[in-house]
Amino acid sequence: MTLTIRKGVPTDAASAVPLILSAAYELLVSIFGDEDEEKTRAFLHHAWCKAQGQYGCQNHWVAVKDNNVVGVVTAWHTKLGSAFDRATLDSITTFYSLDESMLVLMRNQAVSVGLVPPTPHELMLGHIAVDTAHRKSGVGRFMIAHMITHARTLKKQTIVLDVQLSNIPAIRFYQRLNFSELAVNSGFVRFSLNV
Repeated sequence: MTLTIRKGVPTDAASAVPLILSAAYELLVSIFGDEDEEKTRAFLHHAWCKAQGQYGCQNHWVAVKDNNVVGVVTAWHTKLGSAFDRATLDSITTFYSLDESMLVLMRNQAVSVGLVPPTPHELMLGHIAVDTAHRKSGVGRFMIAHMITHARTLKKQTIVLDVQLSNIPAIRFYQRLNFSELAVNSGFVRFSLNV
């Protein structure tokens, strides 16, 4: 019955991919599936198993309870650098054709225009999701507490994250955890927490 957190591994894909998809369903299906959920799931599975890059398992932590993945979270910071970007691009270009890859990148750029990357003193969280059967049981708080510790280890002063304005339960969750609203931009609210 113990809740633990660890880095993701390729064999977590069956549990982690649906969680990542649930974190921003409409956005991810729009970018990676061109409104096709199954194609989006297939890409996220492919990217998770490639390990590196934005959707790779090595850049995610999973919350585990009774040997089951019940939550997922990732983080970005300024020192990830060009290897991270190349790995993310590689996960796209090895899954999609060249033409499809270009369309994915254009759709992603259209969404990310209003989103601000983390500054050197910030750790940015993303893909935060808890399995529906384990919500309101402390898993989300546990993952955020782990990421606060991770931020301190990296000598970051602040955790930031973006939430779609339509995701009212997530907005309320971060407000309960004392995150402050920094800005609203392009359909997202940027939250911040000093660590």
